Amino acid sequence: MNTKKTPKAATIKVMSYNIRHGLGLDTILDLSRSAQVISSEAPDICGLQEIDNYCTRSDSIGQTDYIANRTNMTGTFGKFMDFQKGQYGMATLTTKSIISTKILELPEGKYEPRSSIVHELEIADDCIIAFANVHFDWLSDESGKDSRFKQAKTLVTYLDSLNRPTIITGDFNCTPDSPTMSYFADQGYEFVRKGNNNLSFQGSDKIEIDHLIFRNYGNVKFELKSTYLLDEPIVSDHRPLITTLDLIF
Repeated sequence: MNTKKTPKAATIKVMSYNIRHGLGLDTILDLSRSAQVISSEAPDICGLQEIDNYCTRSDSIGQTDYIANRTNMTGTFGKFMDFQKGQYGMATLTTKSIISTKILELPEGKYEPRSSIVHELEIADDCIIAFANVHFDWLSDESGKDSRFKQAKTLVTYLDSLNRPTIITGDFNCTPDSPTMSYFADQGYEFVRKGNNNLSFQGSDKIEIDHLIFRNYGNVKFELKSTYLLDEPIVSDHRPLITTLDLIF
């Protein structure tokens, strides 16, 4: 009797977007524009960076709940620190069932603490993945490089304990050839390359610092279908990164 299991497949669309707490390059604070960009792409999972939670600079609203309601997704906020009578951090949105959530504290940078939101998500029946949203230390000097490397190591140690196929996306604040990204490669993570249109940060120095990486586990494998950065020059100083993956399990 042939008992070989027939592989199944599911497709997931992942977005990463540093929204700069809704402050556009035109100096207009308008969170509805960020929500509209996300809605137009309709991702299954979205990692957001630079999120305010009831901070005075962003009209004292809960930005995670606001965007989650506008996009019909489930939102999770992860705090970095108290800021302007509220909290500053990151958020993850998803349409998938959340199996577990961990707000993982990472080694602090010189000026700001950091954490990562790690979910276990049910992508399909009998298929659960780990998904991590990151916003590593922003300093460009040696202390920043050291902080990012330590933050990456702490994250990988936790992800290793989950024994899941894994996606990490976000604002890594480092380029593909950096020691931090080389470390991820050494740990078995595959880097999704964006081609020539790869400059995600649109500040005074246009650089590639927003990424998606993944690691297979067991008989579960990711296959890249597409990846691109939106040509969105106003809503934030970062362009949204959208990646579609097939999951074979």
